[in-house]
Amino acid sequence: MYFLVKCPEIVEQYSPSYEDLFSVEGYRYFRRYISGLLVSENKTLEAINRLFIIEKRNQSSFNRFVNGQHFDIEMINKRRLAFMQQNEGTCFKTLSTNQGVLSLDDTLLSHYGSHMEHIYNLYDHVHKHYTLAHNLVSLYYSDDQTDYPVFQDLWIPADWESIALKMKDLGIHINEQKWEQRQSNPQKWRNYMRDRFRDYKDKHPDLKVLYDTKLDIGLSLLRQFGKQYPNVNLPVAMDSGYTAADLCQAIDQELNMTYVGSLADYQIVVLSGGEEVTLADFTKRLIEQHKQHKNPENTAEPKFFKTSVHYKGRTDTFYAYCANHKLKGYSKKQRLVISFKEKDLTDIPRYSISNRLNWFASQILRVRRHRWPVETYHQEGKEEGLDKYQLRDFGAIKTHIAFVSIAYSMLKYAKHDPKLLSMLRQRLDTEPIGSLPFLRKIVQADCIVHLIEFIFLNYQLGKSIQDITAQIVPNAVR
Repeated sequence: MYFLVKCPEIVEQYSPSYEDLFSVEGYRYFRRYISGLLVSENKTLEAINRLFIIEKRNQSSFNRFVNGQHFDIEMINKRRLAFMQQNEGTCFKTLSTNQGVLSLDDTLLSHYGSHMEHIYNLYDHVHKHYTLAHNLVSLYYSDDQTDYPVFQDLWIPADWESIALKMKDLGIHINEQKWEQRQSNPQKWRNYMRDRFRDYKDKHPDLKVLYDTKLDIGLSLLRQFGKQYPNVNLPVAMDSGYTAADLCQAIDQELNMTYVGSLADYQIVVLSGGEEVTLADFTKRLIEQHKQHKNPENTAEPKFFKTSVHYKGRTDTFYAYCANHKLKGYSKKQRLVISFKEKDLTDIPRYSISNRLNWFASQILRVRRHRWPVETYHQEGKEEGLDKYQLRDFGAIKTHIAFVSIAYSMLKYAKHDPKLLSMLRQRLDTEPIGSLPFLRKIVQADCIVHLIEFIFLNYQLGKSIQDITAQIVPNAVR
């Protein structure tokens, strides 16, 4: 359990960037919230509020600050991103030698109980079971020096019954048997409606606005980035869940952005002459042809070449095939890269595509490699409280996520702030450089030092240990 006599130094240094976006009282609660996210192991509003032993605040007022939302979340996020651009280490990089990468990904924020707004029973692919959760879609930035979230949004489950009624109004046929079974067999009903919605959403604008898939949210976040940063041209990395033909086409043609996507081995490659094979089978053919190249009588070129990829200060080696191919479902040819880690091509292959048909394998694999930090963020972000909220209101949950992004970004910024690092180094007699969890521990340790100084000062002023303890302990147990 930690106690705070003042906000952590990182909050004291960085929070003034947001001051004008809140009322005087709101700014105090904002600083309180960010401090709690950085220091407390318990991220609930009540636990955060009782951390402070000097500036005590009414719990109900703190609750109203979060749930009332008398501030602009979008403007707060813009200010966070503007703050990150002020430091050479954390700003967006556009030079080819260290070009930044945007990544699209989502994660489940699991919770017990169904009282939270828009919570839904979703399949957890990591733990292989269904869980009540919110689904957070993130647009994330990464380069060789830093990485942090850019934009985020929560997926809202579809109201398939309302969508079905709208389809009927539009003259779209809905199977009556499926309609009658929507209560008795909800999973079958949802699967049926997803297919119907996918077939007709682009033909009827009034229908499409009723539901956004996570792919729609991802495209919206990319549009938002293009609008806010029209002169920042960054490639987009996606896993197989986002590498859908429609989304790739929109990124290429509407946004004029580069993408690097990931494919599953069952994706179909259309070969010359119209033959269709899965990526898995196509890879087997390439490996056989590659092995034949070692035969002195075979004059064909090898299919896989050694490729070096530079990533965050180190160099990784891959053995990659790279060529332009037609893929089933895609309107244009794609730059296809099939890569292995092992020289003998015996490990599991990775499949990547890009709309840049003249890129080398090393360029595509570098962008793909920068997709990993968003996975790390979803793990480390949960340590900062990303999924630790106990809020029912959807707007309040979005506020919590925005504030977690600020706390996380502050830690990222601090790693490139010599002035703050020097201050922490002198106070704690340790080197505050390392992983984000370690830096968070440094921030917590600094708060303990402040508490010790508070106790010592009060003791020097003549207060008894009992009186000082009584000032602290009630806050921990009330």
